Amino acid sequence: MWKMVVGYEMRAVGQNESAARAAGINSGRMRIIAMAVAGGLAGLVGVGEVLGNAGKFKVGFSPEYGFIGIAVALLGRNHPAGVVAAALLFGALHKGAAALDLETERVTQELSLVLQALIILSVSADGLWSWLRRREPRAALLKG
Repeated sequence: MWKMVVGYEMRAVGQNESAARAAGINSGRMRIIAMAVAGGLAGLVGVGEVLGNAGKFKVGFSPEYGFIGIAVALLGRNHPAGVVAAALLFGALHKGAAALDLETERVTQELSLVLQALIILSVSADGLWSWLRRREPRAALLKG
């Protein structure tokens, strides 16, 4: 993503598709490449889960992994180092809550979902506050 031309083009299309098209980058091709890479990585994770843990495919083998993946990408701000840190945080929350669920009566596994939701809301609120700060000077100009 950071050292190759394809990575640069993919990031450019992701950040501003019309500017990337104006620079001569084929946005449709980049979209297909990004989806193929993402699907391939997701497939590799699924193969490891199915063949490594269970040895066969079971219905419901991946509970909430898609939701957690989206939350990790949001929290990591789509930067590779941030995604790794966010994945470690969410993994620790998920496994720690499962261990607490076995050891205590009052703390259940749903506590990790609540904590994950609070983390997602706080990260999303950061975007809201920055949008409001950008909007505030415009509103002052319209009033004055």
